[in-house]
Order: sequence, then C-alpha cells, then structure tokens
Amino acid sequence: MKKSLYMTTALAAASVLALGATDAMAAEKAKKMEVKISGSFTSLVGFTRQNGSFESTASSTARTGYDSFNIVNNSEIHFRGTSKLDNGIAVSVIVQLETDQSEAGGGHTSNAANGSVNNTIDESYVKLTGGFGDVRIGNTKAASFVLKHGAPLGGAIALENPDTNNWIVRPGAVNPSSLSNGTVGTNIGGGDDMKFVYISPKFSGFRLGGSYTPSNSEADTPAAVGGTAGTDTQTYDAMVSYESKLGSVDLKADLGYFEVHGTAATSQKAWRTGISLGFGAITVGGSYQDRDNIDSGQTNLANEAFGVGAQYKTGPFAVGVKYFNVASPQSAAVAGDDEVTKIAVGGSYTMGPGISLVGTIVHVDWDEETTADANNNDGWAAIGGIKVSF
Repeated sequence: MKKSLYMTTALAAASVLALGATDAMAAEKAKKMEVKISGSFTSLVGFTRQNGSFESTASSTARTGYDSFNIVNNSEIHFRGTSKLDNGIAVSVIVQLETDQSEAGGGHTSNAANGSVNNTIDESYVKLTGGFGDVRIGNTKAASFVLKHGAPLGGAIALENPDTNNWIVRPGAVNPSSLSNGTVGTNIGGGDDMKFVYISPKFSGFRLGGSYTPSNSEADTPAAVGGTAGTDTQTYDAMVSYESKLGSVDLKADLGYFEVHGTAATSQKAWRTGISLGFGAITVGGSYQDRDNIDSGQTNLANEAFGVGAQYKTGPFAVGVKYFNVASPQSAAVAGDDEVTKIAVGGSYTMGPGISLVGTIVHVDWDEETTADANNNDGWAAIGGIKVSF
C-alpha cells in the first residue's frame, strides 16, 4: 500500500514538473516583440543659380535675392519590430522618426518655404502579413504608391517630390494646389494620413492593392465630411501591378486610379500608369498621370504629369538621366498653363556597405500663366554629398 502511494505521489510530482517545464518552454518561445533600429542620413551641399529676372535687382529690390550655396540634410530613424504567430501570420510595427531641424514642426504642418510637409513622426503603422497578403493600418503610404513603377534616376535628389525646391525656388504664384509644389508627379497616394491598406499576394506576376483614407485632418475624432462646415477629405485608391521576367528582360508595370472626396475645390480623381524595363545593367522606364476635378466648373486641380528616364549600373557605380514635366491650366481667361519642367543627371558610387557618394546636376523651369518676372523662375543646381543607411 505504501509502495503504491509512493508511486502515485512520484507520478503526480513528475507530471507537475513536466507541465511546468512545458509551460516554461512555451513562455520562453513566445517572447515579446523585439524592436530593431535602422535608418538613413543624407548630407548634401550644392551651388545654384536662379533666373536673374526672378530675383531682386537694382531697380526692383522688393523681390528676394537668394544665396548660390546651400546645405541640406535629410535623415530618419526607423523603429521596426516583427513577431510571427503560431498560425503563420507575421505582425510588424513600423515607426519612422524625422530627425532634421527643418522637419521639427511636428504633426503635418505645411512648410510654405519649400512646399514640403513637416512631420516629427513620418510613417507609423501596424502590418499583418500572411497567405492572405499584406494589411497595413496607420499613417503610411497608399497601396498605389507601394506598387508603382517608373523612370529611374538615382543620385543626390529625386524629381517627383519637393527636393528641387531646396535649390531652384518655386515662385509662389505657380499654383500649389494643382502642382502641389511639384510633388504631384506621376504618383498617387504618397501622403501619410491615417488609412487602411491591403496588398494581395503575387499570383502569376500580378498584385492587387487598394486603400481607404477616412480623413486628412490628422485627428482621432470622426471625419467632418458633411454639412456646410464639413471640410475633411476622404481618399480611395486601387492599383494592379505586374512584375515578371520575360527572357532576359525584367518587366514591371502598373495601372492605378484614385479619388479624393471633399469640398468642390478639393475633390479630384486621377489615373496613372508606369513601366520599368531592365536589360542587365541598363534600366529604362516612364510613368504618366492624368488628374482632374470631380465637380463640374472646377479646374484648379487638373494637370498632366509624365516622366521618362534611364539608368546604367555596374559594380559600385550608377548613373542616370531623367526628364519630368507637370502642366496645369489655371484660368480660361489666360492662355497657357502653370508648368514645371525638370531634367537631371544623377550618379552614385558605393564606397562600402550602406555608404555612397552621390551627385546630381539639375535644371528646373517654373512657368506661371502670366509672364511677370516675379512669377517665373528657372535655374541650375550642382549638388553632391553622402548617403548613409544603417
């Protein structure tokens, strides 16, 4: 009897120890998400020349004169953590921190000086990835922006964003709502407002994506979209992307559409397409966007944009050339368009892992519908520097 009691007690103790060990192993395996730090730092210097008629002159000192030398930094720190659940779904958290003095405004305050947007926090979202595809919720780019393709360039700066405004000044009279300070480009969905994003898995080279942005107000309150005081805008976008290899050619292409619904002056629609062809060391590509107002009688947002370019890359060296243009009609009573044309040659040399020397020579031409000197500017810039990723 005693022997049986001892055996029963030993088995019970062993079971408790075994279960405890199993629980401990499970707890050890299911650790909390670990966040890793990465980022980039770009430091550029350059010499520029504005149009003499645009700047202050001896006979017209009311206008501003600009120094020919400039220094620009662009840096971000990214915090990213990923955990994979037992069901195979990966859960990621991504937060991107802007770390330059010029980006210290916080929130999404417009910067009238260069047409950019100041964000202490750039993107901040959660991502779920699995066999169903990719779901993102938070402040991030739209699906159409993620899946886009277009003309390559490389070098120190890009053309389809406000980078050139730091060197060749955009006249304030060139309508910022239609040209968005030159940032409209051929892309759609580049803003970081709160949104829901879905991107499908790739099947036979195709991927589908779509996004919904309930409000552009950067507030947690419900979107104010109705009544006479409703001013918030809502955005919908969708895109189909194709990526495949045809023989020795890398083919990438896309077709996308988006709509913005708000006041009559802000409601708009646009479609875009882009293509990229890779032939070994050479890549060529182009993209096009057509944008228009949704409400009849409105023309302030209408524009057409396109870009074409080519890049050659071998070993640590890369060099590219690109042409970009946006034109927007403003007033039926005035002939012509508000327009910006940019052409650039850019190059880079990789010195080591994550460290590159970069350079760009760019010409930018800002044209307003009128011929007033203060409303038109063009000029050259030679820019060089270093890019570091970590």
